Amino acid sequence: MVWLVEDVIFLKTKNNYLLRLCSGSLRMMAEVSCDSGLFPGEILYPVRDAIYLVNREKTRRLRVLSASGFSASTWFSKENK
Repeated sequence: MVWLVEDVIFLKTKNNYLLRLCSGSLRMMAEVSCDSGLFPGEILYPVRDAIYLVNREKTRRLRVLSASGFSASTWFSKENK
């Protein structure tokens, strides 16, 4: 499934990113590891086993560490840290 990155929070303590994602009417949050920065508006394309390409660029890969349905309260608690 292809995902649009709606918003990004950098988790300094873990050196990971928390992403707010959407695909059609489905909204998710995912904690990911990625060597390059991530920005709203980018598209994630699946490769295999929780690995995605950012904007189909082969040099920009990320791994999904965990994912859940979008929760506004969880999102805003992370955003305000």
